[in-house]
Amino acid sequence: MRVIAFALSCLACTGHGRKVQSIVEPIAEESRYEIFVMDASATEKMTQKIGERAQHWASRGAEMKLCSGPIGVSNPLETFAKLLLTSNPGAAWQVTGARSLTIPMRSRRMGMSPQMSVGLYYSTSTGNTETVAGYIADGAGIEDWKDIGDAENDEILGHDAIIVGSPTWHTGADTERSGTSWDEWLYNQLPEMDFSGKKVAIFGVGDSASYGENYCDAMGELYDLFTAKGAKVYGMTSGDEGFDYSESKSLVDGKFVGKVFDEDNYSDESEERTAAWIEQLKSEGFM
Repeated sequence: MRVIAFALSCLACTGHGRKVQSIVEPIAEESRYEIFVMDASATEKMTQKIGERAQHWASRGAEMKLCSGPIGVSNPLETFAKLLLTSNPGAAWQVTGARSLTIPMRSRRMGMSPQMSVGLYYSTSTGNTETVAGYIADGAGIEDWKDIGDAENDEILGHDAIIVGSPTWHTGADTERSGTSWDEWLYNQLPEMDFSGKKVAIFGVGDSASYGENYCDAMGELYDLFTAKGAKVYGMTSGDEGFDYSESKSLVDGKFVGKVFDEDNYSDESEERTAAWIEQLKSEGFM
């Protein structure tokens, strides 16, 4: 019997590669590699199926490459690995067992586990929080980042970890402190979601000089509501960040619940602060 394998490799504009769990079980939707196996008598049917999957990925903005070749029946996994290698010569393919392949997808994410999916969500009023979110996305190699008002709940929960960031506009308020899309999402969407076991890292952007009595208060609101839904927060930082603030609802036991920034008075320090925080998150096993 002559057996043929096709590997359809897809790199989506807004996604990341993950591990293909099995060559015989259904492949997860978030995978960017799909493997099709057929014998020579099923060419027409399989060609149709591959076309359907290619159309699916194309509709999501993916770049695709199709590779094919015969399978050695005595050692199909080795043949699969060789086949996949042709689609990405720079990758280190590893056969891990009788039925599975570990596939590290080439991506922009620097220093993250190949299986780790990290999302980044923010909201902004003046653009300062978006600027800091951009620094974080570039530094961590995160491609999937957007305003929380534009995110779908299933998409958010599909990540292994998320980074969330907010400004503070409703100073002194007990709830809805950000004055952005977070206010509606936190109280209308988050209550319907389960973040048990999910990793969350928080950043806040504020004006420590003009609003020193309410500095980055909204970050504390994010912390309270996410942890109430079971999330584990990473990346807490010292309460002594060198800013001119006097009080903040984002302090817990003398620490900020995340990383604070001040684009109004200390914008020249933001990229350096970002780099240090990303290294901290990596050391804590967040990514």
